[in-house]
Amino acid sequence: MLIPRSQGQRQAGNVSLSQHVPSTGLQDIGQAIGGVMQARDEKQQEQELTAKRLELMNNKREAEEAKLKLDDVLTTEMADKVTVLKNDVSNGAKTAENARLEMQDWSKVRYSEIQNELPGHAQKQLQEYWQSSTGNQTQGFMALQLRADTQKDSALADRATEIATRYDRKQGAEYLESFLVNSNLSEPEKMVRRNAYQATRDQLDIDDRITTALEGKDTQSLQAILADLNSNKFGYLDGKQIQQNKDRVASRIEALNTQLKAEENKRVSEAGKYLNEYKSNVLTGRAQDSDYEANVGQLVAGTEHEAEFKFLKQQSLNFQKFANKSTSEQLSLINAQKAKMKNSPSANASEEEKILSTYEGMYREKLDTIKRNPNQAVSEAGLKVHSLSGDLLKANPAKFISGAIENGSSQLALRDPNIKVKPISEEDLPEAKQAFDKLSVNEKLNFIGGLIQQSKGIQNGATLWGATLGQLGAGNQNYIAAGLAKMNGYGSTAGRPLATSIINGTQILKNKQLVMPKDAELKAAFNAYVGNTVTGTTSNNLYNVFRAVYADTMEARNLQHSKADELPNAEVLKFALASATGGVHQQNGSFTNYAGGKLKDWKVSMPYGMTDDAFENRLDAGYSAISSSTGISESELKTLRLRQSSSRTKSGELQYDLLDERGKPLVVKGVAWRIKMNGVTR
Repeated sequence: MLIPRSQGQRQAGNVSLSQHVPSTGLQDIGQAIGGVMQARDEKQQEQELTAKRLELMNNKREAEEAKLKLDDVLTTEMADKVTVLKNDVSNGAKTAENARLEMQDWSKVRYSEIQNELPGHAQKQLQEYWQSSTGNQTQGFMALQLRADTQKDSALADRATEIATRYDRKQGAEYLESFLVNSNLSEPEKMVRRNAYQATRDQLDIDDRITTALEGKDTQSLQAILADLNSNKFGYLDGKQIQQNKDRVASRIEALNTQLKAEENKRVSEAGKYLNEYKSNVLTGRAQDSDYEANVGQLVAGTEHEAEFKFLKQQSLNFQKFANKSTSEQLSLINAQKAKMKNSPSANASEEEKILSTYEGMYREKLDTIKRNPNQAVSEAGLKVHSLSGDLLKANPAKFISGAIENGSSQLALRDPNIKVKPISEEDLPEAKQAFDKLSVNEKLNFIGGLIQQSKGIQNGATLWGATLGQLGAGNQNYIAAGLAKMNGYGSTAGRPLATSIINGTQILKNKQLVMPKDAELKAAFNAYVGNTVTGTTSNNLYNVFRAVYADTMEARNLQHSKADELPNAEVLKFALASATGGVHQQNGSFTNYAGGKLKDWKVSMPYGMTDDAFENRLDAGYSAISSSTGISESELKTLRLRQSSSRTKSGELQYDLLDERGKPLVVKGVAWRIKMNGVTR
């Protein structure tokens, strides 16, 4: 039977080698083979160890890199987040617990975002590191909250202390205590707050007392504060505060003493001024306020002016009565007092002289006032005075006019015979004159017409509008003459209103728009024409009217003088003289004066615009009527000079006096006889 080779081999293999090989050689071979195998195993193990070491090193490096990643986030994003949360806890916006929970939530979310970037073999280690870092960061939140709570309670305590000082001391202390009881402040801190409140009240008490003392200029009260500071009455203030207040009060005492001394010196030096003011007030005739009077008494007390003050105060009522009288009544009383003092004995002559001197001063001042600025007297009498500015005249002439009429009427209402009517106050007059001067001819005529119209029906209305024009015209009587012409409806024979001619001519002369003949030539012609009919101021005023009419007539007729040496135009001269004067009549006859002298060229002012023939016819009718009533012949009556009388009939008709050689009007059996111009009023 054949045996398989493998079995044979296996058997052969079971045969001991020592049967075929020498023992020494076989051992060496086995050892060699075993060495090779061992070396190979060792090498393999070394390689495996090296690989293992490399793997560990790589894992460690990856873990370290991952930790660096975490550290980068921890030191930036987490640090910023922690900073924000700490700030919120510090300022009370979040509690420590809220901040911790928010930090945990943020940590979880942020770690989940970077977790996939971390090596898996280090996940647990890195997560623990992350969580540990997060926990460490949140540990400070509670301390911050405690500090924030303390600060908040401290701030609230400050506020409560501030509010407590608004109450009285006891009530404020109770209010503060009600807050401190529920506060988380420590007991020592609460005691500090209580003491601080009391110290504040001590200081406020001192401040209030100092302020009150200074307002009342009371040095004694300041001394009392100083005494209380020295006696430790303000027990909650420390030594430094006490000393500061002592220095402060002492400084105030010194300053107040200096001030009081200066004020006293000033009072004494200015006592005369205070007295003069009081005297001026007393002499206005108005009652003095009792408080004001008492104050003046204190200001002059102990000075040389005290006696004068007492005298004025004692006589104040008498001075008031005297001041409210008219100047004529005042003068009458003064004269009566002088007579009494001269003819009667006196127990106190010096005081009577003083009273009389005061009365005379009041009289002079009032007389000056009613003549210079009567609106002041109106105001002092308690009546309303209208301001009449230049702007008002330009903007609203009608209102200006009504104000002027009312002012003048109030002045006349004072019923003082010495008053000079001046409707426009001194302070308004310069601008009002400028405004009036700038008006055109038509505007001036309208203004004058408005004055006349608004003064109709008012007693002494002509005086009011005449005084207003006198002021605005700066003394130029042409404006008043134009007013009279306008009121009476005077017109020239050429149909041109005299008022227009006067105003336009005045404007021409003022602007020097026309070459005029020499004044001497015009004056001679004027004097020759008017003769004895006007004299003095009236003559000068009428001459100025005549010049204006002459200038206007030259312009209206388109005439010009080539030079001043040229004689007046005869036709214009005749027209202007007749227009300006209304006409002058040459009375025929031989007249003598009281010395037997002969009078020639006796002239009479005629009614405006009346012809010589018509005037003579009226005179003849008058002579006849008087002759029939008195028995005096007409021829004898015609030897008497005629003069336009200032007296008119009840219906306003013109009358003419008949003058004897002494210039006295004709009187028969106690009756004055005059020739009446029936129906003629101008």
